[in-house]
Amino acid sequence: MKLSLFSLGAEETIAIKESQVAIENAFKQILDEQYKFTNFTNEKLFLTELSTAVARDSMIVAAAEPQYFKAFKAFICNAFQLKCKPSKTITNLIQFVHPEFTDDIIEEHSNIPNGSTPLVTQDGLYSGFGIKAKNQLLIVVPLDDKRIDYIINNSLMQFVRENMDMSILTSDPLSGMEDIESPLAVRESVRRSGELYDRQLIASTVQKLREKGLTVAIANTKTVDFIGNISTTAVDLSEVFFVSGYSTEKGEMSAREFAVNLAKGALLNSKNSIGATVTKVFSLTDENGKQQFFMYACIADSENANVAKLTAEEDETPPQLIYRAVEELFRMLNVWADTGYAIPQSGETVIVRPANMTKQNAKVLNKMKIAVAGIVAAGSVGSVLISLLVNNVYGVL
Repeated sequence: MKLSLFSLGAEETIAIKESQVAIENAFKQILDEQYKFTNFTNEKLFLTELSTAVARDSMIVAAAEPQYFKAFKAFICNAFQLKCKPSKTITNLIQFVHPEFTDDIIEEHSNIPNGSTPLVTQDGLYSGFGIKAKNQLLIVVPLDDKRIDYIINNSLMQFVRENMDMSILTSDPLSGMEDIESPLAVRESVRRSGELYDRQLIASTVQKLREKGLTVAIANTKTVDFIGNISTTAVDLSEVFFVSGYSTEKGEMSAREFAVNLAKGALLNSKNSIGATVTKVFSLTDENGKQQFFMYACIADSENANVAKLTAEEDETPPQLIYRAVEELFRMLNVWADTGYAIPQSGETVIVRPANMTKQNAKVLNKMKIAVAGIVAAGSVGSVLISLLVNNVYGVL
């Protein structure tokens, strides 16, 4: 299996790097190899390397930051001579979340190639796509730290697993794993029952851990008491959950890195099977003065980590958000108990980041504007260049 990860844009930012690492780790957990993004700021060099990859690789991932993702997506489709139309799935979601958007805006976000699979974000905006031709996969996704986890967990990995030849792998981590009900469907059912979390999911996960002799080291954060409350009032966790003595300061780490550090630290400082954490609730104030709450749930084994970032919905209180994160943690553990891998296959992850603009960011955006102008201008050139190699593969779609 040959995989190429390409991104086109300006200098790397923290947000872009986080998105790239999330994608790299997701593929590592399926392919058992570490692939890294190659970044291009020159569209002609990007096209040249893309042409080489098309002739060589089984899977190609092309990505760009969200501000220019619509132009990038159109550019890729033009280069591969893929005819596009609005995806009903993406259109319906955007209309539901953003009824104020005009038809033109919705169409720009929802256009994907005929016959492709939408890789949908939580709000539909900046959704990507995956398309298969013969034995080759082309995947186009945004480097959007607000949305990449959701894409990975809810559509990207499923698309890859359904379309790649799994027989080429030495092992399939998810073989024989029982299906887990959609998190959205579960949450709606829980809400109707008036409960704060899915008690049945937690109970079945604990039973599975007990039967397999698996134990969890949970980091001693400010929210661990909520797990303790579940143990004393709903489901006995005493045989499988053990509070770790590991602690550390966040320091210069991002919130995501901090969550992984806590989970891995809890594991390494214990004799348990896996490390886990539910972080404290973080808060941000956006440019409109509105406060937003978010937090992370994470499990980690000795090599990998599965991280989910959850943000408070409208009118959702911090305690309600914490119980939702705890529920997400158990959903991760349920998958892990079946597979033995801390792989990102489960979870509704939503990321919110403030729209701060520094002078350095402004310089990056200006350079990106120049690059995107070049992308649009080079579209016909790219089409000729790439179609020479892939006309018989993608051109028929």
